[in-house]
Amino acid sequence: MRNEPAPAHRYELKYTVTEDQAAGIRDFIRPLFSLDGNVPSEQGSYTVNSVYMDTPGLRFYHDTRLRQLLRFKPRIRYYGTSEVDSLTLEVKYRHHRTVWKARQRIATAQWPQVLGTTGSELVSPRYGILPESFVDVHHLYGTEPVLHLRYHREPFVSEVDTYGRITFDRAMRYRLLRGSHDILCRDGELTYYDDAVTAQWDESPVVLEIKTEALVPFWALDLIKRFGLVQRGYSKYRYVIDHCLERAGSGDDIAF
Repeated sequence: MRNEPAPAHRYELKYTVTEDQAAGIRDFIRPLFSLDGNVPSEQGSYTVNSVYMDTPGLRFYHDTRLRQLLRFKPRIRYYGTSEVDSLTLEVKYRHHRTVWKARQRIATAQWPQVLGTTGSELVSPRYGILPESFVDVHHLYGTEPVLHLRYHREPFVSEVDTYGRITFDRAMRYRLLRGSHDILCRDGELTYYDDAVTAQWDESPVVLEIKTEALVPFWALDLIKRFGLVQRGYSKYRYVIDHCLERAGSGDDIAF
C-alpha cells in the first residue's frame, strides 16, 4: 500500500456530492486507490476534530468569505472522540488552489499554556510575508478559539501517484467556543449542521476533496468529467460561521 506523506505544496479541489455520487466515485477510484493505512479496515473512517482560532473581528473567516487569493488560518487538530495524548497546531495557507501547512505537535497537557509562549520557544521563526507558525499567528493577531468542528473522514490514497488523496467527509457537527480553551468534548455537546436545511442541499452533503501534487493527474480530470463535478469552495469553517451569523441576524443569541 502506498501512503506517502503530503508534499510541501499540493493542489486541492473541493466538491459537495450526494451519497449516491460518493458511492459511484468510490467504485471508480477502486482500481487506483486503497483505504488509507491509518484507518482500521473494519471502520472505514476516522473522526477528525478541528478547533479554529480567529481574531475578535473574525479576520480569517472574512478572508475566506471574500476569497482572498493569499490567505491562511490557524487551527488545532486531533483525532477521535476520547482523551487524546497529543494535538497538532497547524496553520493552513492557501494561494489560489495551492495549499501548504506549517505543523507543530504538542502534548495535550501543554495546551493551553503553549499560547503563553513566544514563537522562538516553540519553533524557530523566520519572519517573512507570512507568519510561519501557529504561535506566531496567535501572537501577531491576538487569536482565541472560536469554533470546534468534528466530522467523519473516509480517506483513500493513490497506488499510482507519488501523492494523491481523496477524502469523503460526513456527519459534520460543531460547537462555538467563544474563547474557551476547553477543546475536548463528548459528541453530545456538538450540533449537526450538515442537515439539508442548513446546508441548503436536498440531502446531507458529502464533502469530497481531491488532493494531488501541483499537476492534476489524468484520473482526477476523468473523475471530474465523468461525474459532472462542479467545484464549490466549501470551507467547513466558513459555512458554520455563516450559519451562526444568520441565526444571530434572526434574533438568536449567538456571540463570538
